[in-house]
Amino acid sequence: MLAVALRSVSLPIGLGLVWLLAVQTLLAAIAAPLLDWIAEMQKGLPGPNAGSLVAAMGANQQTPGVEQLVGSGQATMVIAAYLVAFCAIGGWLLHRRDIT
Repeated sequence: MLAVALRSVSLPIGLGLVWLLAVQTLLAAIAAPLLDWIAEMQKGLPGPNAGSLVAAMGANQQTPGVEQLVGSGQATMVIAAYLVAFCAIGGWLLHRRDIT
Protein backbone atom coordinates (compact mmCIF):
# COMPACT_ATOMS: atom_id res chain seq x y z
CA MET A 1 0.00 0.00 0.00
CA LEU A 2 2.80 2.41 0.86
CA ALA A 3 4.47 1.77 -2.50
CA VAL A 4 1.26 2.75 -4.29
CA ALA A 5 0.66 5.74 -2.01
CA LEU A 6 4.22 7.08 -2.26
CA ARG A 7 4.73 6.08 -5.92
CA SER A 8 8.07 4.45 -5.23
CA VAL A 9 9.46 1.28 -3.74
CA SER A 10 12.57 2.22 -1.80
CA LEU A 11 10.95 4.43 0.88
CA PRO A 12 8.22 1.88 1.80
CA ILE A 13 10.82 -0.88 2.06
CA GLY A 14 12.93 1.32 4.34
CA LEU A 15 9.92 2.27 6.46
CA GLY A 16 8.91 -1.37 6.75
CA LEU A 17 12.38 -2.37 7.90
CA VAL A 18 12.50 0.45 10.44
CA TRP A 19 9.09 -0.59 11.76
CA LEU A 20 10.02 -4.27 11.95
CA LEU A 21 13.54 -3.95 13.32
CA ALA A 22 13.25 -0.87 15.53
CA VAL A 23 9.76 0.29 16.47
CA GLN A 24 8.09 -3.08 16.93
CA THR A 25 11.10 -4.47 18.81
CA LEU A 26 11.11 -1.48 21.16
CA LEU A 27 7.39 -1.88 21.75
CA ALA A 28 7.71 -5.58 22.54
CA ALA A 29 10.89 -5.51 24.60
CA ILE A 30 10.72 -2.22 26.49
CA ALA A 31 7.29 -0.59 26.42
CA ALA A 32 4.98 -3.62 26.70
CA PRO A 33 6.29 -4.85 30.07
CA LEU A 34 6.00 -1.33 31.50
CA LEU A 35 2.64 -0.17 30.10
CA ASP A 36 -0.40 -2.43 30.05
CA TRP A 37 -2.14 -0.58 27.22
CA ILE A 38 0.83 -1.16 24.91
CA ALA A 39 0.79 -4.86 25.77
CA GLU A 40 -2.89 -4.94 24.81
CA MET A 41 -2.27 -2.86 21.66
CA GLN A 42 0.25 -5.44 20.47
CA LYS A 43 -2.56 -7.95 20.09
CA GLY A 44 -3.81 -5.94 17.12
CA LEU A 45 -0.50 -5.35 15.33
CA PRO A 46 0.52 -7.52 12.38
CA GLY A 47 3.97 -8.56 13.68
CA PRO A 48 2.93 -10.16 16.97
CA ASN A 49 -0.03 -11.81 15.25
CA ALA A 50 2.21 -13.25 12.54
CA GLY A 51 4.55 -14.55 15.24
CA SER A 52 1.61 -16.09 17.09
CA LEU A 53 0.37 -17.77 13.92
CA VAL A 54 3.82 -19.21 13.22
CA ALA A 55 4.06 -20.41 16.84
CA ALA A 56 0.64 -22.08 16.51
CA MET A 57 1.93 -23.95 13.46
CA GLY A 58 4.68 -25.48 15.57
CA ALA A 59 7.71 -23.27 14.97
CA ASN A 60 10.59 -23.15 17.41
CA GLN A 61 9.75 -20.84 20.32
CA GLN A 62 13.41 -19.81 20.58
CA THR A 63 13.18 -17.89 17.30
CA PRO A 64 12.91 -14.12 17.87
CA GLY A 65 9.41 -12.83 17.18
CA VAL A 66 7.79 -16.25 17.47
CA GLU A 67 5.71 -16.07 20.62
CA GLN A 68 2.19 -17.23 21.39
CA LEU A 69 0.57 -13.88 22.35
CA VAL A 70 -2.86 -14.63 20.89
CA GLY A 71 -4.65 -17.70 19.57
CA SER A 72 -4.27 -18.92 16.02
CA GLY A 73 -7.84 -17.88 15.12
CA GLN A 74 -7.35 -14.28 16.19
CA ALA A 75 -3.92 -14.16 14.52
CA THR A 76 -5.41 -15.39 11.24
CA MET A 77 -8.27 -12.89 11.39
CA VAL A 78 -6.01 -9.93 12.20
CA ILE A 79 -3.56 -10.77 9.41
CA ALA A 80 -6.44 -11.29 6.95
CA ALA A 81 -7.97 -7.95 7.99
CA TYR A 82 -4.67 -6.16 7.37
CA LEU A 83 -4.35 -7.88 3.98
CA VAL A 84 -7.87 -6.93 2.90
CA ALA A 85 -7.52 -3.35 4.18
CA PHE A 86 -4.16 -2.75 2.51
CA CYS A 87 -5.34 -4.27 -0.79
CA ALA A 88 -8.53 -2.18 -0.72
CA ILE A 89 -6.69 1.06 0.07
CA GLY A 90 -4.00 0.33 -2.52
CA GLY A 91 -6.60 -0.52 -5.15
CA TRP A 92 -8.57 2.62 -4.35
CA LEU A 93 -5.43 4.79 -4.62
CA LEU A 94 -4.43 3.14 -7.88
CA HIS A 95 -7.92 3.59 -9.33
CA ARG A 96 -8.06 7.21 -8.15
CA ARG A 97 -4.77 8.07 -9.85
CA ASP A 98 -5.56 6.27 -13.09
CA ILE A 99 -5.39 8.72 -15.97
CA THR A 100 -7.62 6.87 -18.45
